[in-house]
Amino acid sequence: MEVNDNLPVYSMGVATQILNVHPRTLRIYEAEGLIKPHRQGGKRMFSKNDLVWIKCLRNLIHEENISIPGIKRLLELMPCWKLKDCPQEVRANCAAFKEKGKKCWEFSQNTCENSCKNCEVYLKENKNK
Repeated sequence: MEVNDNLPVYSMGVATQILNVHPRTLRIYEAEGLIKPHRQGGKRMFSKNDLVWIKCLRNLIHEENISIPGIKRLLELMPCWKLKDCPQEVRANCAAFKEKGKKCWEFSQNTCENSCKNCEVYLKENKNK
């Protein structure tokens, strides 16, 4: 049986252990709009793809020294795999890359919800609906 990488199966506690981060870190990322965990009965749940994205965020912040506002701005301008310059073997297993034909706001719950309201592409696309 194949498990869907978008299936939210990790609780906040398990996710923080896997990622080796404090729960407050994930709450900050959520408050900043960088992640949007699934909710089940009020509890935050994460998928495998969510964990991969959080690892990428941590790398951008701690290794590349990009601030959270900087990451948010960069994500408005380019897809995450270009921002991170993911190698081909990583992109091959990346849901964001595999579904790159979708608009950013259609792909995931982890979209830049606040900036979409001001995005020219989004506004043009949804003007006729």
